[in-house]
Amino acid sequence: RRGTRRSGGQSYYMMITLLVQVVRRLNQLPHKPPVTVFLLALNCCAYYAPELLGFFFLPRVSDACLRPEQIYRGQSVLAIFNPTRLLFHSVLHAHEYHLYHNMLSLLGKGIQLELKNSSGTFAFMTAFLLFGSSTLYVSLSHLASVSFGSPPSCAIGFSAVLFGYKVISMMESSDSGRENVFFGFHVPRGVYVSWMELITIQFVHPEASFLGHLCGIVSGYAYYGLFLRPPGGGGRQNQRDRNVWSRFKSFLFGGGPRRFHGHGTASDVPRQGQSSAQDSSSSSYINVREKRLKKFK
Repeated sequence: RRGTRRSGGQSYYMMITLLVQVVRRLNQLPHKPPVTVFLLALNCCAYYAPELLGFFFLPRVSDACLRPEQIYRGQSVLAIFNPTRLLFHSVLHAHEYHLYHNMLSLLGKGIQLELKNSSGTFAFMTAFLLFGSSTLYVSLSHLASVSFGSPPSCAIGFSAVLFGYKVISMMESSDSGRENVFFGFHVPRGVYVSWMELITIQFVHPEASFLGHLCGIVSGYAYYGLFLRPPGGGGRQNQRDRNVWSRFKSFLFGGGPRRFHGHGTASDVPRQGQSSAQDSSSSSYINVREKRLKKFK
């Protein structure tokens, strides 16, 4: 959502409603998702009680909203990326309804993805979607500003990461053969729900950041293609490689599983068929020896 100054006279009705729904949903789970709970608490504290963050420096919306920085003469292109904006824009929200809608979506998708994978994998997924969508947004905004002269918008909120969650969840449900759900309607497998939601939200809320949501979708596809895509091009019959950390190491450092060349063995365990060949040769040797002994008797 495009950044606006947060109103100070908010009522706490939505906060109480959100808290009730979070507590009720968490009580239904035998295992609590710690990363999802931390993200919920961080976003709510940043809006309702920023002083509870203690030593964390929480900038104003105008200083933390996501947009490319102006490049001065002699500066590198990397100067358009402000670390403060890349980090803090996602925990700031324009108003209570913005926060309420995003936190409800985080409650559903966060619990689903964290319990299906693991807390460490989900934390890595969140960091990838956060910095991936932010970097892409700043790059495209700067390119549009230079090419077409359009002033870059200033975006805040957790929406881009949530759209990435939805893409990953949609692709996983598509691989498993389940139907997707869009506003209570069961959508056939293969229909890209995230694109439908992107257009629908833009019609309902024209002030929402279309580019920010689009960058979240692209980041979700990138994460799925790099770390979750089943080997062999997808499909239920293929076994999914869930080891995200090994994929991450291969993505950074290259290479794959080690392979052994030559005709030797990697251990003392004989090859397949080697033991049977040895047994047949020993039995033939015993038969020849017995025949020779009979001749001398």
